[in-house]
This record gives sequence, structure tokens and C-alpha cells, in this order.
Amino acid sequence: MKNYVLCASLEEDSIKTLAKLKRDLDLTDAKVHFVTVIEIQVYNSELSAYVYPVESQYAEIESSAVAIQKNLAKTLGVPEAQATFKCFFDHSPEAKVKDYLEKVNADLVVTATRGRHGIAGFFSSSFTDFLCKYSPCDILVLRPSK
Repeated sequence: MKNYVLCASLEEDSIKTLAKLKRDLDLTDAKVHFVTVIEIQVYNSELSAYVYPVESQYAEIESSAVAIQKNLAKTLGVPEAQATFKCFFDHSPEAKVKDYLEKVNADLVVTATRGRHGIAGFFSSSFTDFLCKYSPCDILVLRPSK
């Protein structure tokens, strides 16, 4: 059984792009890990530092993320018995995903880029670049439709 990891941001465009995966990849005989990593951001002001999200928000964010992931799994035709849903909170989403790929011994990681146009569209995201350089498995990068 193949071991696939789908890295999904919670943005609507990313979910729509990943939903097209059904036509490009056979997921019937695969263990599919739906992974979202929420970046913990620290902002400094003159008086103190602010962290977003705060730990009290984690449960609500995780619940929403897993609901979106389960809907994506349903769209892709992945039975819940073959799916794992994860929402992590980390300062470095790239490193967290790389560690997760190694932990689950992934065969393939799938991610969606943002639909940038013009000169900005020439470059992929830093997350995608990181995975292309350091992923311990094959990577499939999906671009949004125009």
C-alpha cells in the first residue's frame, strides 16, 4: 500500500487545486495523510511580544482544519479508514512536514502552489521550494487552474 501525504493549507484555492488530484492520482490503494501546519507567528512591539495563534485557539483551529480535510478526503473518494488527519502548530511548517514525511515513511508528498501571475508566478512558494530540496520522498506540485 502506498503512503501519500497531502499538504493542504486551509485556503480555498489550495483545497480546490488538491481536489483535482482525483483525476491525476489513483488513491484507491493508498494510505493518505492529510496534513495542515499552522505557522506560529511571533510579533514584537515596543512593550512585549505577541504570539498568534495562542494555545487557547488550537483546539478550535484544529477542529476546523480536520473538518476541511475530511471534506477533501470525501471529494477525493478516500475512505476514512485509509485516511489520517493531522493539524500541527509549529514555527517552521517546512521542517514539521519534512519530519512528518520521515516519520510516516511517505512515498509521495503532494502540495498546491498559489496562483501567482506575472513575475511573482515565476517563483514557487518557499514551502514548495523547501520540499523540492529536502523532501525524503517524491513530490507532486499542483498549480491552480487559470
